[in-house]
Amino acid sequence: MRARLLFVGGILFCVLTLLGLKEASAHGVIGPRFIPESISVLDPFPSDEMDLLAYSHFKDTESLTDAYGAGFSKRLSRDLAVGIDAEYNRIRPNDGSPVMRGFQNIALEVKYAMVRVPEHEFLASTAVEWEVGGTGDTSVGREAHSTVTPQFLFGYGMGDLPDALSYFKPLAVTGQIGITTTIGNRTDEAAEIADILTYGLAVQYSVPYLQTMIKDIGLRWPFNRLFPMVEFNFETVLNGPNEGQTTALVNPGLTWAGRFYQVGVEAMLPLNDRTGDHLGVQALIHLYLDDMFPDFYTWTPVSGVLGPTQR
Repeated sequence: MRARLLFVGGILFCVLTLLGLKEASAHGVIGPRFIPESISVLDPFPSDEMDLLAYSHFKDTESLTDAYGAGFSKRLSRDLAVGIDAEYNRIRPNDGSPVMRGFQNIALEVKYAMVRVPEHEFLASTAVEWEVGGTGDTSVGREAHSTVTPQFLFGYGMGDLPDALSYFKPLAVTGQIGITTTIGNRTDEAAEIADILTYGLAVQYSVPYLQTMIKDIGLRWPFNRLFPMVEFNFETVLNGPNEGQTTALVNPGLTWAGRFYQVGVEAMLPLNDRTGDHLGVQALIHLYLDDMFPDFYTWTPVSGVLGPTQR
């Protein structure tokens, strides 16, 4: 336990000491590229934004779950943000047991953009998520212990590709990798307190980038704001009785991004038997609070009013 706490504390210390690095531009924009929020892979940009509704419907090997999530994030400086997320679940067990309803544990997050290279459309960030034990409902299997997940995040646009591959330049990739570990354990069940490696990748194609930076192919509203996207999500158990077991999903879909909000929908396709054998769906309604309330919501104690994001 002491080693885990020292590990988490070290990650937090690194995040805070990086505040001395130079400040950079606003959320979702790196150089000439805007990268919208993906549904499953954690966004690498510190932001002034809100998930108004994050919905998923998926059947795995144990149950059919409808999840309704919401959350918001707030920058404290141009590169540092904090956030909070909550999720309500409706769980129908596959064995015919009664339906369970309730909130999962609340999750808190700190995110910091470490490196930005606008001329190469590259961003690297670190984040720490704390799922607060005991804050959810026991009816949906609330965990008494907390979990902490330090993560590395990145975003990269393909604008550096040679002109011979110009139609591939609108591609962008975001990714995450982190380890979830428990603190304050109150159970003897090894499977419940196992460390988990979480990792994912989102590949998207920007129609706005194509039309403004490569060639205007004549698409008009609303088609000129589309981002076809495919996400890959994995979780691998690192210890305990389920050590080495992995759940994996591929999520193809489409996102539309406007000035003040974006909407997205994706299919959820299991990649192995452990994940399940049924098609699921997930969707997101996401608000750009920095653009909606630029003089109010983008105020920071360090940099004053940051203003709206330019897309």
